[in-house]
Amino acid sequence: MSGPDPRLGVVVVAAGSGERLAARHPKALVLLAGRPLLAHALAGLAAAGLPPPVVVHTPGQGEEFARAAGDLAISGLVPGGATRTASVAAGIAALPDDVEVVAIHDAARPLTPPQVIGAAVAAVTGAPDVLAAAPGVPVADTLKRTLAGEVLGTVDRTGLVGVQTPQVFPRVVIDRVLDPTGPVVDATDDLALVERLRDGGELAGRIVVVPGSVWARKVTYPSDLALLEVLGQHAAPDAAGVGGGA
Repeated sequence: MSGPDPRLGVVVVAAGSGERLAARHPKALVLLAGRPLLAHALAGLAAAGLPPPVVVHTPGQGEEFARAAGDLAISGLVPGGATRTASVAAGIAALPDDVEVVAIHDAARPLTPPQVIGAAVAAVTGAPDVLAAAPGVPVADTLKRTLAGEVLGTVDRTGLVGVQTPQVFPRVVIDRVLDPTGPVVDATDDLALVERLRDGGELAGRIVVVPGSVWARKVTYPSDLALLEVLGQHAAPDAAGVGGGA
């Protein structure tokens, strides 16, 4: 059995405060089935055959995050920045120079199935024209545009997907969009940074979505944690999201 691809580097973003979760400590340290979210996320990456990641943690709490990882391998711990984009940049800067492909994963998606992780990575490593890839699931609910509680209209959900992580990029692409000499841009989604340059004609290539999973739900509110407690009692089925991968 071959080991992890040495060209691949992984960053786990785990610097979220957990404020909306009403947690008393950083979100990645919140327990799910008796285990920190961070540990679940690390286990999923390892099961997918990815190399030990750099973990971006809440500043000043590196020791707590190291304990949360337990015996799961990590390649480094770095403090996060003031924004998600700054945290991602800090994590990527800690990767070895010879890394060619970068996978960025949220610790707040603790149950992402290994096959979903692998599909996102394969979409980039297997197609030279792909600028970025991520898992996604079709939007199922009817969407309404509202203002102050009043419905203004219905949003056409044709083609809409909820994008998950890991989000995967060639190193040259993610380094370019995070160029510290460029304009300061923050985004809650790393794909959006690539979209900005692609749509502006500065990058040429495809941004693709591979089938995601409800098991890859992000923990933001207490209700998300409760749902994942239930899902965690069952094995995830094969990924069933959108088509259109590499």
